[in-house]
Amino acid sequence: MNKGLSAKAGGCGRKSLLRAVLLSSALLGAGTVATLPATAAAQTASQPFDIRPQGLPSALTAFSTASGWEVGVAAEVARDVTSPGVSGTMPAEEALRRLLSGTGVTYRMSGARSAVLVRAPSGSLMLDPVTVEGTGERATGPVMGYVARQSAMATKTDTPLIETPQSVSVVTRDQMDAQAVRNLADALNYTSGVMTARNGDASSFGGDGIQVRGFGGDGTTGVSFNEYLDGLRLKGSGYVTSGLDPYLFERVEVLKGPASVLFGQTSPGGLVNMVTKQPSPNARHELVLQAGSDDRYQGAIDIGGDVTPDKRLSYRFAGVLLDSDGQTDFTERRRVAAAPTLTFRPTDDTELTLIALYQNDDFSGSPLNFLPSQGTLTANPNGKLPISFFAGDPNFNSWDRTTASIGYRFQHRFDDTWTVRQNARYLHNDLNYRGLYAGALLADMRTLRRNTFSLDERSWDVTVDNQLQASFDTGPVKHTALFGVDIQRLRSDTLRGLAAAPNLDIFAPVYGLAIPNPPIYQSIATSLSQTGVYLQDQLKLDRLVLVLGGRKDWAESKQRNRLTGATSSQQDDAFTGRVGALYLFDNGVAPYASYSESFEPVTGTSYSGSAFEPTSGQQYEVGVKVQPTGMNSLFTLSAFHLTQQNVTTTDPDHAGFSVQTGEVRSRGIEAEARVSLAEGLNLVAAYTWLDAEVTESNDGNKGNTPVAVPSHTASAWVDHTVQAGPLTGVGGGIGVRYVGSTWGDTANTLKVPSHTLVDAALRYDLSQLNPNLQGVQLAINANNLFDKEYVSACTRATSCYYGQGRTVIGSLRYSW
Repeated sequence: MNKGLSAKAGGCGRKSLLRAVLLSSALLGAGTVATLPATAAAQTASQPFDIRPQGLPSALTAFSTASGWEVGVAAEVARDVTSPGVSGTMPAEEALRRLLSGTGVTYRMSGARSAVLVRAPSGSLMLDPVTVEGTGERATGPVMGYVARQSAMATKTDTPLIETPQSVSVVTRDQMDAQAVRNLADALNYTSGVMTARNGDASSFGGDGIQVRGFGGDGTTGVSFNEYLDGLRLKGSGYVTSGLDPYLFERVEVLKGPASVLFGQTSPGGLVNMVTKQPSPNARHELVLQAGSDDRYQGAIDIGGDVTPDKRLSYRFAGVLLDSDGQTDFTERRRVAAAPTLTFRPTDDTELTLIALYQNDDFSGSPLNFLPSQGTLTANPNGKLPISFFAGDPNFNSWDRTTASIGYRFQHRFDDTWTVRQNARYLHNDLNYRGLYAGALLADMRTLRRNTFSLDERSWDVTVDNQLQASFDTGPVKHTALFGVDIQRLRSDTLRGLAAAPNLDIFAPVYGLAIPNPPIYQSIATSLSQTGVYLQDQLKLDRLVLVLGGRKDWAESKQRNRLTGATSSQQDDAFTGRVGALYLFDNGVAPYASYSESFEPVTGTSYSGSAFEPTSGQQYEVGVKVQPTGMNSLFTLSAFHLTQQNVTTTDPDHAGFSVQTGEVRSRGIEAEARVSLAEGLNLVAAYTWLDAEVTESNDGNKGNTPVAVPSHTASAWVDHTVQAGPLTGVGGGIGVRYVGSTWGDTANTLKVPSHTLVDAALRYDLSQLNPNLQGVQLAINANNLFDKEYVSACTRATSCYYGQGRTVIGSLRYSW
């Protein structure tokens, strides 16, 4: 199926399956337009067109608005292509021919009023008959530009975002390339409702620390517990689930608010889903070489295409080699990552995609560098610590993590009503970590008491999601019903050691000490299982959209303490529901309201020995989405009230135990805009006001704000590529990010100031200098352009993190 952009009149349209057999025809050489005989069905009455010369993406939008045609095109086909425009009265197909004249791009008819764009080959050839199906953008496919129109994250069905009654943000591959993102935190820097890089430089070394609407992620370790890969949870254990290389992703999606109805045990704030690069109808070939700050050197490759002439078998391979230092002394990183995929289409109605992933991160030093607040955030009479200060020891600190997975996505369409899907993955994680962390800063304000910590974790995770979809009508009501059963099985082994370590004079540090591995204090074998049954119905009556869903989950955990021989087990079950309503006006305005629930099991027992109940979350959300007619854009404004109960707090009557009397409330307003104002000009802007509060607690922090949760965040990025004139091929972007002040401890006595950062990019298409350099682009990106020194967050007095200083990356990109 084609995974390009579907340009539609009115700015949005219904998903369709379009089939046609292409007649054999001669194609002219590259740089010219193929003359294809018009089919009888495609011949329409003449109509007026007035489309000025401009970039191909916006020209196609204007063409589709004027003609009512659907035009599918992959992002790599239309990128940096300028159309000569078209003016006059003529049939739509003739207008499309003229629109493509001299661009090196041609088209294939895929229906009476639909076409797919492809690169025109050099020389002439005859096309074999081909069936083109689903010419619109797909939820797992590439997006041309910054504005995605489809996603399956909120519904598990390929649904237009404008028809989804919940806030969803999609970061496209084009945006990630333009901003030269190095990690998941970078990719989400310009997304509303998301807090990134709370653990500073560790975000670029493997700890994403992503927080959505005030929930999710561990600000101390940087580990995120709300991440998904290709719609399946990255369950993992402990420290081993974060830090996948963003070059392997086609898009990154953020579903905001509870989502247990579809995904089971989840964080109430929302989910982050990374979509692996997968085969697309048009072959993609790209080689990227990078060099930059901190002795960063990276090579990346992305290739794909058809294996067989009948296009039934296609592949894609994305890979990364990275060697880089960090901004902290003694930290070096080497990474090898690869994501091969293979798609087999034995029939037009059956598709199987095999998806594999491998990544190894070998760090000397450590991605985790805990610093005291005195000398970083607050004054220290001995001076200020430099951002390069390392609190560990190069003789001891190390981090070696390997993630490997193999899975598949299977789909078969029986007829226009019934479709069955199965998504499955086996994931193995292996982590060996040795580190020193700060215990306390002594009274002299320069001697840091430290502890050694060792960790060996391995996990084996199997996830299977079975889905049966039915599309049918009951009178005037259109239904997309989904029934699913998903299963997760996790087995993990954890070995942890802890001991006192030599103190460190932070203002006259001595490194290279002989530090032994600490004795083991914990050896745990864990098995977790979850089974969920869910039912969802998306109803559409004219322009009214309703989403109803319910789910029942059963979860069980078992642990065996290898040191003592003791065993424990816990069983939980929960029912969660969801309802949403949206009305889509003719002008592209879509107000909506929704209610959704979440749950998460909590391990452990109370003083009486009773197992803890799962935490529960509820969210009320209202908002409006706007997708103006004829404009490639999406605006979202939402307000929400989110509450999580059964949070564990200190037992006031029994020291060392907990009770479930805690409650956290998060409410706020989010605004986000993703716009293509004109060809070559893209804009992303976001604002979040968040009021988070501990509303119930026995820890003495009732009424306080959770740590590292800002009340205000705002960002804007504008990117432009010159399409005509002497500066053709020159492009660049400028971005500003603001993060408000946060609290650095649960007592709200340590405050981290706000910070504002500026990012920038500049690039040039070298083919403008020499036609022989077609597809070659030079770029330079700078994050934190003015090298602002700041503390990104603290989670306690001895766990503060400097934010990432200025980084500059130069890129040489060759696409063919």
